[in-house]
Amino acid sequence: MNNNANTTPGAGNNGPRDQGSGKNVPDLTGQEAAEDAVRSTRRFDLRRILGALFGVYGIIVLLVGIVNHSTDGDKTGGIQINIWTGIAMLIAGLLFLLWDRLAPVPAEDIVSSLEQQQEELKHQDE
Repeated sequence: MNNNANTTPGAGNNGPRDQGSGKNVPDLTGQEAAEDAVRSTRRFDLRRILGALFGVYGIIVLLVGIVNHSTDGDKTGGIQINIWTGIAMLIAGLLFLLWDRLAPVPAEDIVSSLEQQQEELKHQDE
C-alpha cells in the first residue's frame, strides 16, 4: 500500500494533503487547475452565502407578514413589522449578492493564497 498517495501532486483533484489539519490544498500545476480553484473559492464566498440566507429568510418573513396581515398591526402599534422586515431582509440579501457579482475576489489573490499554502505544506513535510 502506498502511504504517499495523499501527498502526491496531481493525485486526483485534491493535490497535497495536510496530515495535521486534514485540509486539502489543490495542486496548481496547470491553468485549468488554477481556474477550478478560483471557481470553487468564489462559489463559497461569504457574501454569496449571506445573500442567500437573507433572501430566503426575507421571503419567509414577508410571507408570514402577508398571511397574518391583520394580527401584526395589533401587536406593533399599527406597523406591519413582518412585511417591512421581510422587505429589508430581501434588500440586504440582494445587496450582498450584487456586491459579490460586482466585486468578486480577485483570481490572483486566490491563486497566490493557495500557492502559499502549498509552500507551507512542503516546508512542514521536510
